[in-house]
Amino acid sequence: MLQVSIVIPTFNRAELLPRTLKPLAEQRTSGCNYEVIFVSNGSSDHSDQLIEQAVRDYPGRFRYFWIEPTGGPSAPRNFGIRKALGHVIILDDDVIPDPDLVQRHWQYHQRHPEREATALGEVYVPEELRQDPMSLFHSFPYDEARAKAELDYLFFWTCNVSVKREFMLECGMFPEDMLYYEDMMCGHRLFVHGMKLRLLPEARGQHIHKLKPAGVPNKGLFTGRWLFTFARRLPERAVKERFGIFSSEVPWRIFVYRLLNRWAFRITDNPLTMATLRVLGAERSARNRITDLYYYLIFRRNMLTGYYAAKREERRAQLQDA
Repeated sequence: MLQVSIVIPTFNRAELLPRTLKPLAEQRTSGCNYEVIFVSNGSSDHSDQLIEQAVRDYPGRFRYFWIEPTGGPSAPRNFGIRKALGHVIILDDDVIPDPDLVQRHWQYHQRHPEREATALGEVYVPEELRQDPMSLFHSFPYDEARAKAELDYLFFWTCNVSVKREFMLECGMFPEDMLYYEDMMCGHRLFVHGMKLRLLPEARGQHIHKLKPAGVPNKGLFTGRWLFTFARRLPERAVKERFGIFSSEVPWRIFVYRLLNRWAFRITDNPLTMATLRVLGAERSARNRITDLYYYLIFRRNMLTGYYAAKREERRAQLQDA
C-alpha cells in the first residue's frame, strides 16, 4: 500500500533531472511507501528518456506520463494528483529533496490526520549557487512564515507542499487557465474550505534554479501580466497588501509608504544608475548588494510594464464590448 505520492510537473529539464532522480528514488523512510509521479508538460528535449530510464532502474518507484503542452504547471499537477495513490506531496522539478523529506511530510500527516491539514516544507538555495546573482529570485520569505502559527493561501507554495489527495480533489485543484500564481489560486480554493496550512521546516529540499541573467526582463513581464490577472480574479485585501497594489482598501500609512517607494523607484531606475551599477560590476560579480539592486531594478521595471500592459488590454477589451 502506498502512503505518499510525490507529484512533479516537468518541462525540458534534461539538464537538472540527473540531479533530482536519484534523491527522489532513495528517500529514507520508515513505515511509509511512496511513489514519484512525473508528468511531462510536452517536453521536447530528452527529459522523457531520462525519466523512462529511472522507471526501469527503480521498479515501482517512478511513474511517468506525458501530456500535450499547456504552457504552465497546473494541468500536469492536476493530472498527477488524479493518478496518485497516496497522500500527495507536490514538488517542482528543480527541487532536490533532502533524504528525509518524504518521511517528514508523512509523519506530519500522521500527527494531523484531519483532511484539511496541509504542510509547507522549505526549499533552500545550495551553497554552490548562493553566489549566483540569480539566487535573488529563488528565495522565499520563510522568516515571515515562521512568525505565524497558521498560514493563509498566499503561502501555498508548490515547490514543497503536502496535502491530502481527497481534499484536493473535492475542494481544490489548480486553475489550468493560469500560467503563474496558480498555486496561490489553488491555495485560496482550499483555504475557503478550511485548509490548515502550517510550516514544516524540517521537510527540506535544495532549489536548483535555471534562470539566466538574460531572462530577467522576460520573467518580469510575465510575472507582471499574471499578477494583474491574479489580482483581478482574487481582489482581496491580502493580495493587494502582499504585492504592493494600490487600493483604497490598503491602510493609509501603507499606501503613503508605497507611493514614496514607487517615487523612489522611478528616480533610481534610470540609464545613469544602470550604467553606474554595470561599471561597479553588476553583470560580472558574484551576488552582492550591487547585483541585487541591478537585477531588482530590471525585474521591477519589467514587472510594472507587464502589469500595466495587461491592465490597458483589459480596458480596451471592455470598451470594445461596451
